[in-house]
Amino acid sequence: MKRYQDDFKASIVKMHREEKRSIRSLSEEYGVSPAAIHNWVKGAKSVELEDGTEVTSKEFKQLQKENQRL
Repeated sequence: MKRYQDDFKASIVKMHREEKRSIRSLSEEYGVSPAAIHNWVKGAKSVELEDGTEVTSKEFKQLQKENQRL
């Protein structure tokens, strides 16, 4: 399984959101599976916490895991 740097993932998500590039075109251009890009986009969505701060859904899941562990 190939691993990608977080900055690379962020740039792909940014191109998808801000430049309105399709997941398919990004997949073809950068050689990344469409499913991976879809997961990156989904994981980068923000969630607002009760105190007003925003975190990505990935960070939110990590916080939930940490709370369960504690």
